[in-house]
Amino acid sequence: MNYALEGYKLTNRISSVIAPNWAAKNASIKFLSPKRYEIKAWEKQAEQAGTRFNLSEQVSAIRWSQSPNTNDKQILLVHGWESRATQMYGLVKGLVKQGYTVIAVDMPGHGHSSGDTSNAYLFSQTVKLAQQELGHFHAIIGHSMGAGAAAIAVGKGVMTDKLVLISGPSSIENVLRRFSGFVGLNKKTTHKFIEFIGHYVGVSATELDATKLLQTCDIPALLIHDEHDIEVPVSESARLAPVLARSELFVTKGLGHRKILKSDEVFAKISSFVNAEVY
Repeated sequence: MNYALEGYKLTNRISSVIAPNWAAKNASIKFLSPKRYEIKAWEKQAEQAGTRFNLSEQVSAIRWSQSPNTNDKQILLVHGWESRATQMYGLVKGLVKQGYTVIAVDMPGHGHSSGDTSNAYLFSQTVKLAQQELGHFHAIIGHSMGAGAAAIAVGKGVMTDKLVLISGPSSIENVLRRFSGFVGLNKKTTHKFIEFIGHYVGVSATELDATKLLQTCDIPALLIHDEHDIEVPVSESARLAPVLARSELFVTKGLGHRKILKSDEVFAKISSFVNAEVY
């Protein structure tokens, strides 16, 4: 048992009743403040294989390609919450071998990028920044919150030939409600918590629902999700897939939320989808 976590939940259950505003604000700060974890050995190799550059003064990115004379077909990778660009490297080698230039961005508050706070809308704005600075992407591939952000970005005008959403949420409000329930907030405080997040971000959670933003999207989309994902349930991809006019939902077994990025089966599926002709 994680006694610190259980103690935090108990504090939230009590404060939700006696001090709901304080509990909501405290949970908001925690939710918006990603932890940075020590880089792993295999990520250091990924870092050495690529070239670091800055998208802006605050945002760092890394590029992998076969040669300096890169293919004009770029692919953008968007990592998830409390992750970083190099953790998407399981998808990189194969795509580079196929001639693509692969770019991954450290989202604000993550990896080499600056900031102590972040959020899904800011992620999506960073995807927009990448397009503005680097040009057109043949495909955008997002994982977890990065998939949610990629969907929001496309829904708000970012263009791409292909969209791959791996283990992502369809609704930021659903993400907030799951977090609220996990940390022990009651119904009234959950409502306040969602309001506080919206005020801080500058956009309400209801405006960040991909099922609404992508209703007129005609971009071919591949949604990949594991049936036993306990961090983001497969129901999120199942909710979004019918909205997209040209989508396929590919459900895996036994990969969970993170191993899915290193699966040969998943890479083969992505490779086939990315390389297919667009009609």
